[in-house]
Amino acid sequence: MPIYEYICNICEIEFEVFHKSYKNQRSVECDTCNSEDVTKQISKVSFKLEGSTSSSDDYFADTSNIGKNVENTFSSHGINMPDSIRRTIDSARSGKMPDGLDI
Repeated sequence: MPIYEYICNICEIEFEVFHKSYKNQRSVECDTCNSEDVTKQISKVSFKLEGSTSSSDDYFADTSNIGKNVENTFSSHGINMPDSIRRTIDSARSGKMPDGLDI
């Protein structure tokens, strides 16, 4: 059940909308001015992984663990990893970090 962030292109107010599923999303209106002229934002997230990786806070200090965790996550959910993600991980392992990645 996703929660998406939007910004109204008319009154520039930011707001969130809860959708019951990823597949069936209703049209979105601004909470303030009721305009449908809105743009979905990229949300910032923060989380701590526990369990199969490591309980240590410095697990991701070893940057090779980032790619390992991504691979394990896709595998554990039975999802094929997109080629773009595979290329990014392989490039990072060969020493070429993706643009914009601050590690």
